[in-house]
Amino acid sequence: MSGPNYEQQPQADYSTQSYAEYQESLKQNAVFASDRKPEKKQKKSGGNRNKIIAIAAMVIVIGGAIGFNSVWDSEMDEKVQDGITDGISGAIDEGSNRINELNASTDGELALIAAREALEQSHYSESELAEYLTSPYGEVYTDQAAQYALDNIDADWNAEALEAAESYLRHSHYSYEGLHHQLSAESADNFTDAQARYAVDNVEADWDAEAVEAAESYWSNDNIDITPDELRDILVSDTIGRFTDQQADHALAELGIS
Repeated sequence: MSGPNYEQQPQADYSTQSYAEYQESLKQNAVFASDRKPEKKQKKSGGNRNKIIAIAAMVIVIGGAIGFNSVWDSEMDEKVQDGITDGISGAIDEGSNRINELNASTDGELALIAAREALEQSHYSESELAEYLTSPYGEVYTDQAAQYALDNIDADWNAEALEAAESYLRHSHYSYEGLHHQLSAESADNFTDAQARYAVDNVEADWDAEAVEAAESYWSNDNIDITPDELRDILVSDTIGRFTDQQADHALAELGIS
């Protein structure tokens, strides 16, 4: 699923920061990847319409090939003929379906086609999908067309949230609550609270291991100078790490700095 092209936040310079300044920079730059959207494949505006037209043109060419194929009937092996015929028939059926889509009576039906294709390519919340359908970086449909698509698409938003959670854990370290915040934040994925909770309850994750990875990323950073107590504060902060006390203590013990 392709999505908007979100601008990357500038990174802070930690070389001369005090600990208090460092804590503030963590919040602003979301070191735990908080409030950042997962990467999505970019798609040019209007791509769906162009593809339909291209396939329709292909059908015309294939239709001409059918007449040419009949000339070979007396000379070709029967199995080869059947294979070619089946292939041409399948392509014609696909092209006919695309022509029907092109002739859809409303923009809402075309928006529904675009929405289905987006969900096949990536994970979206309902809110994100609406944004994609109406965004200049997406399909640029009207709000009414986008709403028609959302009302008629057969989507499992819980499953979409779970896919997003799995993607985040593959690329960064999160606590249970940190991942829930990422999935449900309006500035990030904007899943509902229930959908985000379903995802964090069902994703395969070792939260103790996530805490160790998070702690190590800070402790091994040569650009910052923090004490074990300050590191623990970062891990359990309700605006940064969101790890539990037990997970933070485990992380420090694993690193031998408790």
